[in-house]
Amino acid sequence: MVVSGQDSQENTALKVELMPTYRPSKWQLIACVLAIASHLTADRTLAAGGYKWVELGTLPGGSGIARGLSNSGGVAGRSGSLHGSGTHAFVWTPDRNTEDIRALPGGEDSRAVSINTHGQVVGFSNTQTSLHAFIWTRQGGIQDLGLLAGDFGSKAYAINDAGGVVGSSSGPRGIRAFIWTEGGGMRELVPLPGATYTEALGVNNLGDVVGTSGTSQIRHAVLWSSSGGIEDLGVLPNDASSAANAINDAGEVVGASVGLYGSRAFIWTRSQGMHDLGALAGMSETEALAINKGGDVVGTSGDKVNVRGFLWSRTAGIQDLNALVSKNFPVVLEGGFGVNDQGQIIAIGNVMNMPGQNRTGAQVHHSSPIRMFLLTPE
Repeated sequence: MVVSGQDSQENTALKVELMPTYRPSKWQLIACVLAIASHLTADRTLAAGGYKWVELGTLPGGSGIARGLSNSGGVAGRSGSLHGSGTHAFVWTPDRNTEDIRALPGGEDSRAVSINTHGQVVGFSNTQTSLHAFIWTRQGGIQDLGLLAGDFGSKAYAINDAGGVVGSSSGPRGIRAFIWTEGGGMRELVPLPGATYTEALGVNNLGDVVGTSGTSQIRHAVLWSSSGGIEDLGVLPNDASSAANAINDAGEVVGASVGLYGSRAFIWTRSQGMHDLGALAGMSETEALAINKGGDVVGTSGDKVNVRGFLWSRTAGIQDLNALVSKNFPVVLEGGFGVNDQGQIIAIGNVMNMPGQNRTGAQVHHSSPIRMFLLTPE
């Protein structure tokens, strides 16, 4: 059953999270725990099986998780200290490397979640009173996107190439999904009937928006089409709740459906409805986090101990990201967070520093550094 993973909008400390909709299960917590990492003074590139890879540098504090990837190869995420205090949103580009976006006025913590082809970055930051959604550009800096009327906090989760931003706004009326546009400001997206908890988590370049809507306990993946209205995408068989995390320009939607036996990654299409993407061998839970125009999907798959990033395609099915890089790759890849139309993937990894551990070992040392990588097909 899905339960609230929404950070309190009155709490100025930004908490570690994988996706905003779920209270993380044990395997998700393993995947997203930040740990102190060595400060990288230079990126490293290596031919690695099917991919060459670049390791992204971090901001002072040494920890980081990359969350957004654009078609131009820009990356956005959060980086800083282990426990989140003083963690800042960052943007990385091949020509400028890692840049600190900092926080909104009065705040000290921020995180970036999405970046578009033009380098516009969105996320959320604390202020003197609460969390606020922001948009950042190199020319204009960080800008507060505000709130829906009567609310006290907001978060931005995705941006498309037209500059349309989606997210959620919180207040006495509950959690409400919004879309923001330059010149048009922020407006509420219609929830499912009776819903008190609605979040917009993804948007494509046609203006179609996906997310989740329902109550604090039971929510369904939803689609707001650019032509108007909201559509309930349902759940996988025998599940109770679901959330849609991303949508491509072909209208294909990915996310996770949750029930008695945990979380299952899905893909939804207009013609075929919702289908389970399966899990990696030996793993029991999955979540799909991103999809590109070709229908390639990335996410996480794990159990109570181990977590692995995955890549799914219609031709090859679900594959462990670790099987797609060279055997001497320096970490175990624990999550794929973004995939662009060129097939590049952003992923996080954990250093293999336990005696006797190998890439298919049963355990991972989760107190060692979490490192960020951009994988590019050869």
